[in-house]
Amino acid sequence: MIDAVGAMTSVLSELQTLSKAASGPAETLPGAATADGAQAPQASFAATLRTALDRLDGTVASADKLAKASAAGNHDIPLSDVMVSLEQANLAMQMAANVRDKIVSAYTSIMNMPV
Repeated sequence: MIDAVGAMTSVLSELQTLSKAASGPAETLPGAATADGAQAPQASFAATLRTALDRLDGTVASADKLAKASAAGNHDIPLSDVMVSLEQANLAMQMAANVRDKIVSAYTSIMNMPV
């Protein structure tokens, strides 16, 4: 069965990391100098987007693999696992579509600003 607690824990830790980065002092932001003067690694928007898309692709692929195995007659896979994985993939796709819509909306707003 899919480890729902583990998935929720990983999502919670990612949200906490993002929250700390957003509310933390400027020294902890990516690309900012640390206390010893070294540069912190800088995460680009493209790298973050690529990681999110790869994670989405993995979720959809695993749900598809589980559904195909179940449809092929593999009775070792519980139907509840198949349904949960398909719903997770569906929610991930909905979230990706919502993020895309927000990005397009922000881009449109910026492009329509008078200079």
